[in-house]
Amino acid sequence: PIRKGQNMLCVITDWSVPGGIWLFRGSHIEALKDIAGAAGAYIQPHLTDQVLRVLPRYPAAPWHWATDLTPDIELPVAATSVEGIEEVIRPDFNQVHVGGTIAPAVFGPVKRTGTPGDKEAEQVLHALITAAPAHVQRGRAILSDTGTQEHVTVQTLVLPETGIIMPGTVVSYVSDDKTRLGIVRKTGLQMQEWPVLRQEIGVETHVIPD
Repeated sequence: PIRKGQNMLCVITDWSVPGGIWLFRGSHIEALKDIAGAAGAYIQPHLTDQVLRVLPRYPAAPWHWATDLTPDIELPVAATSVEGIEEVIRPDFNQVHVGGTIAPAVFGPVKRTGTPGDKEAEQVLHALITAAPAHVQRGRAILSDTGTQEHVTVQTLVLPETGIIMPGTVVSYVSDDKTRLGIVRKTGLQMQEWPVLRQEIGVETHVIPD
């Protein structure tokens, strides 16, 4: 396996929020999750340091993965097996209206480039969508989670070169003699016999029509 890309370092683009726009009641982590969710992102804690990372659920739209994403990890064929594939079919939306709720806010359509924007997802409103970066990133996250997907369960060894493969990692692996690209969504560890430590990762892949 080789580490090639820097997608694991990819964080969201920040934006300014005027005072008095956002009010939240709950725990500190729930507040952070709400802030991240406004831009279609999520919170990931560092494994060892007291650091929280805010990561985009989709660093690039799936139809751009082949050109815009470089794998963080190429899983070795000899130590990797595909354990299961679940086909997930979601509506094929190509446009969504996204915006804030209190002025000054931004509101408008986010459309998949090259499409007529004729398949509209339900509009999304959030008080923190006050500037273009939040507007675009939230729209991209909504439109990316569409169409035909394959949620693949992959088992591989925990190797020194890879370590534990965290959610958000972009991986490539070989299945049916084809190299496939996806984003890790979940990770589990198991040790069936000492000292071999294996990890089972759930990988989101997309079927992009030619």
